[in-house]
Amino acid sequence: MPLVLALIFLFTLIFLANIATASPDKSLANVLNWALLALNLLIFLLGLGLLLVRPGDLAAAGLETGLTDFRPAGSTFLGIAIWGVLATLPELRRWLARWLPIDPESPVHTLALVLCGFLLGNSLISLSQGGLESLAETASATSIWEVIASEALFALVAIAGVGIFIRRSGYKTLERLGLTRPTGRQLLRGLGWVLVLVVLQALAGAIWLALNPEQAELLDSVNSSLLGEIDTVWEWFLLALAAALGEEILFRGALQPIFGLWVTSLLFAVAHVNYGVTPATAVVLVIGLVLGIIRQRSSTSVSIFVHFNYNFLLGLLALLAPYLEQIATPPG
Repeated sequence: MPLVLALIFLFTLIFLANIATASPDKSLANVLNWALLALNLLIFLLGLGLLLVRPGDLAAAGLETGLTDFRPAGSTFLGIAIWGVLATLPELRRWLARWLPIDPESPVHTLALVLCGFLLGNSLISLSQGGLESLAETASATSIWEVIASEALFALVAIAGVGIFIRRSGYKTLERLGLTRPTGRQLLRGLGWVLVLVVLQALAGAIWLALNPEQAELLDSVNSSLLGEIDTVWEWFLLALAAALGEEILFRGALQPIFGLWVTSLLFAVAHVNYGVTPATAVVLVIGLVLGIIRQRSSTSVSIFVHFNYNFLLGLLALLAPYLEQIATPPG
């Protein structure tokens, strides 16, 4: 129930931001700002509470937070709240507009800045709770339907965020998100990028394994635990397609025209650092930059094509790995 209420509140804010952007009535933008200030005040109080409360007190009250270390989580909530308040200030947005292609007067762009703070904060909280070692102890298998649901949420936030049926028609929404029909030449070039990214992934994995085998094996163990139930070609196909659609529509389609190539790629990398800051994070950043360049030079549709084929090929290799090891291992 709390999750449902949070989603309703999120899409209400997105709806209000789009209405305020489309309307000449500036009072609606003020309503959005007040709503964001109220939200960030609650987040600030939550962070303050986590800094002051003792874990035993919550356990005695029968409350479960899922946090193992309250202090860094509380500090992160305070940071999220402070950023959320600062993002509502026109002066800050005008300053950011010197380097980013944001519209400092747009309520939608204001909300985007606030939500990006939530994204960064969520990753920092995950990192503060023990990182890779803690996750290896607590990781549980993720079902394919959970993956599809989370990626569908990304896509819905992007589609709603660009103002479908409020500021844009269905066709204009697709155009704004870069969801245009790719050419055969673009797809052929995309396949070339898929091979480049797979080779990059393999090289980075080999280097990491040579330099820090314990951490590399730990990450492999975490991935096995999280994706243990996804063990068929069909499930990997669905996972690859869902991730490509959800992440590309959100990051390359909706956010990149607002924040530019580098900031969007950093946000994309941040969204994948739940395991900890490792060499894999640098690989994700490079992948984000490549997909962003593809978006700039062709379309989001082609970046979806590349992202899907990259994920699917890695999934197929993961499924084939045990059989390849058997073939490579001499008998006896």
